[in-house]
Order: sequence, then C-alpha cells, then structure tokens
Amino acid sequence: MNITILEEDKEKLKLRISGATLTFPFLLAKAIREEGGDAAANQEHPFLAEPELLVIGKNPRNLIRNACERIIAQCDEFKSEFNKQVE
Repeated sequence: MNITILEEDKEKLKLRISGATLTFPFLLAKAIREEGGDAAANQEHPFLAEPELLVIGKNPRNLIRNACERIIAQCDEFKSEFNKQVE
C-alpha cells in the first residue's frame, strides 16, 4: 500500500491510497466519522484509478491516526472472540 498526499491544509487532507481496494478507504472513512471528523472515499474508475480519501475536520492527521487505532482494536476484539469459538 502506498499513500500520496494530494491536498493538505489545516482542516483538510486528501490522500490517494495505491495498492488497496475501495473497501479499506470506506472502512477508514467510517471510523473517521465516528471520531467526529468528516470523511469520504472515492474511486473515479474501478480499473484505471486508485482510491482516494478526503478527510475534513480539526487536525485530519490525528483523525486518521485515531481511526486506525479504532479499527485495530476492533480487529483484535474480533480475533479474540473468533479464536474462542474455533478452539
């Protein structure tokens, strides 16, 4: 996965996420909204373009970091519960 910053200012950050499907940016956008920011994922063309993520809010970089931590915690919780069920 490769991330390119397309636009950035104090309350806006637009990224291109190469090497990922649109699924991950959608998940990240949802987690960012849960953190109190505003975010949207988009892909101009499914075969010819890479997904992009637009984040708007106070300190977009921190919104992304916090959203990633939230996703990791949810995955860890799921993994733990799953392992209990299959052992």
